[in-house]
Formats: sequence, C-alpha cells, structure tokens
Amino acid sequence: MAVKLFILGLPGSGKSTVARSIATYIKSKGWNHIRFSDHVILQDMFLADSEHKQFKPADYGGFDVLDLSVFDIALQRLEQEVKKHILSAKSDELILIEFARNDYQKAFQQFSQDFLKDAYFLYLDTDIEKCKKRIRRRIAHPSTEDDFFVSDYIFSAYYNQDNGRDLPHFLERDYGIGRQRVVFIDNNGSLQGATAQINLFVDIICGLESI
Repeated sequence: MAVKLFILGLPGSGKSTVARSIATYIKSKGWNHIRFSDHVILQDMFLADSEHKQFKPADYGGFDVLDLSVFDIALQRLEQEVKKHILSAKSDELILIEFARNDYQKAFQQFSQDFLKDAYFLYLDTDIEKCKKRIRRRIAHPSTEDDFFVSDYIFSAYYNQDNGRDLPHFLERDYGIGRQRVVFIDNNGSLQGATAQINLFVDIICGLESI
C-alpha cells in the first residue's frame, strides 16, 4: 500500500525543498513518489476567479487570498485528488502532500478520518522572518517551479499564527494518530543539517531501515 506523508509548515519553511530531497532519496531506494500541493489548486482557483471576488493579483505573478474559505475548499479538493491517485498507486510509492495553514486543527477537519488514519506527518518548524527572507531570495533568484511569491499581506492577514506545535496533541486526540507518526524538524538552518533526521523518518515509514 502506498504511504502518505504530509509535509507542513509556513510558506518559505522549506516544504518543497524537503519534498524534492525526499524524492531523490526515495528513488535511490527503488521507490516511486508523487507530489501533491494545494498551491496548484489555489492557483487554478485564482485563475478562474476573473472578477477577483476571492483572490487578488500580487507581485511577481502571484496572488493573495481575499476569501479565506478557499483555503478549506482547496484542502477538500486536495483529498479528492490524492484519493483518486491512490486507486492506481503502487505499493512502493511515497505520496508527498504539501500545504501551509495558520490553524492545522481546522485544516485537518477538512479531511475525512479515513484519509488521515494511516498517514504520517513532517512539520518544518521555521521562524516567520526566516520564511519571509527565503521567499524574497527565491523570487530574486528562482530556480524551480516551486519558487512562487508569497506576500507580506497574506502573512499579516492569515499566517499571523501557526499552531503546528500542537499537531501531535490534536492528531492523537481527534484521529487516534500516534505521536510516533509526527516528526518535527527545526528547519531554520541549512537542509543538510536536517537531512539525516528526515531520511531516517522516511526509512521507518516506508520500511526501508534494513535496505
């Protein structure tokens, strides 16, 4: 059965960078992977919102969210996309699911309990000013399709709080998910400093410890 791994954290915390690193690592172990990101869904919703009722254009081809309910809708669509893929997924496949929210307890309420019960969770704990600095740097020197802009407006209007540290508590309380399925990574430094811990977690959840 395919393995689902949620990669969580603020915009600029390094989710996509970590996902690419995991993808390279898992390939070296003979596994497949696929990435899902709610940013793709939100971008499609923005492009469809021609009257700018729910979104507004931002600098560098980006967008800001005006109607915060779209964050919930995007997660509901994300589950649908992942579940559709799982129907044909191979057993040796790691499904990487990326999104950022200011309230993860509310965010996970958008998913069905069946969707979450066998998942794993990787949270990137990163200082908000460090996140903003990384976003400015990636916009100045884009190198991947993940180098999209996130404005100071949405940080102040939405990402002004982050209860990611409470993940183990409410995932266990509300969904019966054991705390061993949730790993925190301090990602304020370089990725190299966190790679060993991340790869060990991937080994464990995919049953690759002895490979």
